[in-house]
Amino acid sequence: MTAAELPLSTVAEAYGAVCVGLSGQVVQVQVHLSNGLPGMTIVGLPDTSINESRDRVRAAVVTSGFAWPTGRITVGLSPAFEHKRGSGLDFAVAMGVLARVGDVTDRHIDRAVFLGELGLDGSVRDVPGAVATALGVARAGHATRIFAAPRTAEQIARVPGIRVVPVASLREAVQVVRGAVPEPAPPPVPDPIPDGEFGELSDVQGQPFACWALEVAAAGGHHLLLSGSPGSGKTMLAQRLPGLLPPLTDDQVLEVAAIRDASDGAGGVSRVPPFCAPHHTASHVAMVGGAVGAYSRPGQVSLAHHGVLFLDEAPEFSRMTLECLRQPLEDGTISIARAAVSERLPARFQLVLAGNPCPCGDTAHCQCTSVEIRRYRARLSRPLLDRIDLRIGLHPPRGARPADPTRTVRERVRRARERSASRHEVTGGRLNARIPPQVLRGALAPTADGVALLERVSGEARWSRRGTDRVLRVAWTVADLAGVDRPGTDEVQRAIALRAPGQSP
Repeated sequence: MTAAELPLSTVAEAYGAVCVGLSGQVVQVQVHLSNGLPGMTIVGLPDTSINESRDRVRAAVVTSGFAWPTGRITVGLSPAFEHKRGSGLDFAVAMGVLARVGDVTDRHIDRAVFLGELGLDGSVRDVPGAVATALGVARAGHATRIFAAPRTAEQIARVPGIRVVPVASLREAVQVVRGAVPEPAPPPVPDPIPDGEFGELSDVQGQPFACWALEVAAAGGHHLLLSGSPGSGKTMLAQRLPGLLPPLTDDQVLEVAAIRDASDGAGGVSRVPPFCAPHHTASHVAMVGGAVGAYSRPGQVSLAHHGVLFLDEAPEFSRMTLECLRQPLEDGTISIARAAVSERLPARFQLVLAGNPCPCGDTAHCQCTSVEIRRYRARLSRPLLDRIDLRIGLHPPRGARPADPTRTVRERVRRARERSASRHEVTGGRLNARIPPQVLRGALAPTADGVALLERVSGEARWSRRGTDRVLRVAWTVADLAGVDRPGTDEVQRAIALRAPGQSP
């Protein structure tokens, strides 16, 4: 059909979506056909990959058996004031062109979003960031269906409120929307992986106090510092923390999958909390995230969202890398501001730091000078250490008594978290590590004897108000594990011991 045979006043519409950071943006694709030299122009701040879709879309339409219109095609991407990036709009542009020439109608593609890159043979291909894009489409409430490649459809099948239609080619998509063939069944919602590859806690021997501290960290969501000589079990303990945490909820699974998908395209589904352990040579940009060209990439703090970020040999990290952790430890988010990107990414994680008492690590035959030791320990600044709830000094293993099995400890952690969740319903929190300071000294203050003990110890140790508040939060976790309604002297004493390396309750 030629442009002269078509009404010039009509504009066809189709809808696609693009991933912007960790959120999806629905894009309206308008296609106008007019008399003039054959060609296609795309407007609406497209990047190079979208401009190149002119040739991909034309080849895909022709090889799929449809006639390419003769005339001048103008494609408008709305909202026009926002930059669009990536090849994921190919599918929507092709459907808009086919709707303009009458191969499909507006009724066929109403309330549908077409997500995918087109091959020259008409195949629909995967695009990165599909999970985050689908979540954005669902929140926008514009569409009820998403047409996508089969593998992409499997990744986004868990997104609520959207019916996913897997199609392998442009021709199949046209047949489906026309009703010529039955709509393919949506992919089954994958069951998240229930168990991870993390080791068994009972493998740890001769470290009862450290294992108890790990249980407290899991129950309250507290950050943890492990200090001890090489071979004392710091790394082994840290690697077992994710196995003690409760499985991720459905919403958390989607958030973690969206972050992974935006990072490396591996939007896998798992109920196991993520565990990230970057090498000590990691830069601060790799830690907090940054921009690759005009694209933002989540860093290790975001990849560890709802999980554990483990920094082994923490004093060996650069000072800048360590200091950039201070904001996400307080806020649970990280703000990235670059020339082309300004975004706020989620970063609610548990931090575990591990280090030696001195640069050589040989406590038995240490020859480090006092200046070297001070310089080594000063790499962990006081403002950063002030945000660490638990500070444990590990000694060489004593005896061969194993710790309790992971399953047993996880059950105790679950019960403690249930107690804290029921108590924090009025404050909007779930974990003791996030109790607001004003509540700690009001409705959730410990007993009078506990308050007196804490004030005396904090004054002698010259703790900051933030440090004192963190001891109060730990005391509540100790009380929850013990089944006590309110922290008293014993719970406060145990919480103080967990903040003073080398002591035990």
